[in-house]
Amino acid sequence: MKDNTPIRNEEGSVIVLSMVLLVFLTILGISATRTSSIEVQIASNERHAVQNQYKAEAANHYALEISKTWMTDNFLSTPSNQAWVDPSVVPALTVDIDNDLTNDATIEVRCIEISGTPIALLSNGANNVPVQQHIGPPPVGSGYSLGNYEIRRYAITATSITGGNQIQLGAYKVFNKFN
Repeated sequence: MKDNTPIRNEEGSVIVLSMVLLVFLTILGISATRTSSIEVQIASNERHAVQNQYKAEAANHYALEISKTWMTDNFLSTPSNQAWVDPSVVPALTVDIDNDLTNDATIEVRCIEISGTPIALLSNGANNVPVQQHIGPPPVGSGYSLGNYEIRRYAITATSITGGNQIQLGAYKVFNKFN
């Protein structure tokens, strides 16, 4: 005998259960899609940050390679608390690293010196250099005699144009002592 009481009537319960399950799976799928989209954005941002970091690092190496273009007699004869390389004089200080005909990084060069005097036309990063004597003895173990040679210290600051990543390095050049 068939029981027709409304409480025991199970007709349509499978449809309701399957609809609830379908809604749950849809929400789960949308959540997974959003999560993967965010992960792709994070990976893209990280790739750009790393590329900008590499561009700034490559610009620093480039500045060392072309030191003869910026280490001119005028630069060397300027007082150390005012010595910096003017990009209008040495246009190679804006660099196209990846040869796509757009500049990727700028390079700023200044003397490291004891007063820490900021130079007005340089960025804050380029002016934020350690305070040291500009002229000093060669490093121990460098092979240069203390009596015949001296070094001059410089700070090279490279900034990627697109990301603003900045890398700064200190460099020195060995000179004959002129007594």
